[in-house]
Amino acid sequence: MKIEEIFTFENLYEAYKGCRKSKQHKGEVIRFEANLSVNITNLMNDIISKKYKLGEYRIFFIYEPKKRVIEALPFKDRVVIKCFCDVVLRNKIEKKLIYDNAACRIEKGTTFAIKRLEKFLKDEYRKENNNNIYYLKCDITKYFPSIDHKILLSLLKKIGF
Repeated sequence: MKIEEIFTFENLYEAYKGCRKSKQHKGEVIRFEANLSVNITNLMNDIISKKYKLGEYRIFFIYEPKKRVIEALPFKDRVVIKCFCDVVLRNKIEKKLIYDNAACRIEKGTTFAIKRLEKFLKDEYRKENNNNIYYLKCDITKYFPSIDHKILLSLLKKIGF
């Protein structure tokens, strides 16, 4: 797929609509929307002409449910990444994922994951006929920053990138 086919005005616009959900009150989203067609056109032209540069991450903390460091790209960069993921990446990777993977998948959000866990726990309860059932809920510290990019790129090449 050519870059001009991925980053069309229509695809970038659809990605923008997805990125703005629950964020339409944020300043950077409002500023992007103030000149929406110009901003999308500029993004499209910069990408196609290979002048596009990823912005700087904004680092901040959240404290619920625990203290976490968040590194967020500018809104325009999130639009570009969502466009690429929606148009190219999702179709190539989706069929490689196990059914129970709920991370960033259409129709497989938190509710899906909770229902799957409930199903597994109920099945285990019926099988064992008692309440001695356990599961591990964990969070791997600094998981995403620790991903080896060489390995990731080699895996992506195996599926056609």
